[in-house]
Amino acid sequence: MNKKLIITFTVGIFLLGMMELIVSGILELMSSDLGISHALTGQLITVYAVSFALFGPILIRLTENMPAKIVVLLSLIVFIIGNVVFGLAETFLVLSIGRVITAMAAAVFIVKILDMTVMLSEPRVRGKMLALVYMGFSAANVFGIPIGTIIGAQFGWRVIFLMVIILAILVGLGVIFFVRSQDLTDRAPAGAEKSRLKSKKNVALYIAVTLCVLIGNYIILGYISPLMTSHGFTLENVSFALLTTGIGGMTGTYLGGNLIDKIGPKKTVMIMMSLFLVSMAIMPFLYETPILFYINIFVWSLFQWSTSPAVQGGLVENVEGSSSNVFSWNMSALNLGIGVGAVIGGVFISNFDISYGPWLGFVIVLCGLIAATQIKPQHV
Repeated sequence: MNKKLIITFTVGIFLLGMMELIVSGILELMSSDLGISHALTGQLITVYAVSFALFGPILIRLTENMPAKIVVLLSLIVFIIGNVVFGLAETFLVLSIGRVITAMAAAVFIVKILDMTVMLSEPRVRGKMLALVYMGFSAANVFGIPIGTIIGAQFGWRVIFLMVIILAILVGLGVIFFVRSQDLTDRAPAGAEKSRLKSKKNVALYIAVTLCVLIGNYIILGYISPLMTSHGFTLENVSFALLTTGIGGMTGTYLGGNLIDKIGPKKTVMIMMSLFLVSMAIMPFLYETPILFYINIFVWSLFQWSTSPAVQGGLVENVEGSSSNVFSWNMSALNLGIGVGAVIGGVFISNFDISYGPWLGFVIVLCGLIAATQIKPQHV
């Protein structure tokens, strides 16, 4: 893969990742402008996650026999339509319709981009290429929300979606000019249109890892603000902690991608999940020592995000032909994990001391590690 193609793919995933997260940054602006409560506006996050998880596998199945480049371009067109609907909306219903359309497009786009990355990368650096492209998603955590919030505060929240549409058009032009259909045809394995799972058990176990890691993560991340402020941290400290986790996530994505090229997906998952568990286990002991808390939250995010390219690499090992379907199932598990983690975390902090939320996350991620031990290594 050349640099122009990597940049195009990474920016595309950054853009679509930003759209998943942006509502949390402009929630108050939207609520005030449209006269909708904060609680109801916040449900737009749930609408997106559920739509992504539900429609993604269905749409990937429906488009699996179509050329990948065409599917990506069509998904960008639908993504632009969704943002037009959202940006012009005056009611919660229309906002929700815009989010559903956008989520459906994103579910197809992200999966197809990852699949094309696999096809266009040499096997010896495939993990690194997946990590570089997927880094767009973790970068959206670091820069997407702050940038969107600043733009929304200065020019109004609707302007954000105009800029997103312009960037989506640029990404589409990049796909048109830098992706050669012949390269995809030449590199696609025989029978790519009808992919076959080498091990259904392994695929299920890798997806279980994603689900457990995201549930455990969002029990903490979803409630990081009350967790920190209840121990004397300020809201400014919370913002710094979120920036720290975002940088840790980008670092972890790159690290995980490099590791799977050296030691393989299963070993990477096992090592990173074990370290992730350690960081959660010690977190409740570090609230009173800010510098250690920040260091730990950085490595906590690093270890969590490093599992993402490892799981993706493991899924690729366990499929013959196109990886689109398994990537789609994994992304659905990721979004489901975010939603379930937020729900479990909410129930926990309503009934127990929020300080011990990391230990609940520990138990769930430990289940994921146990699942990972049952994975049988495959050769590509």
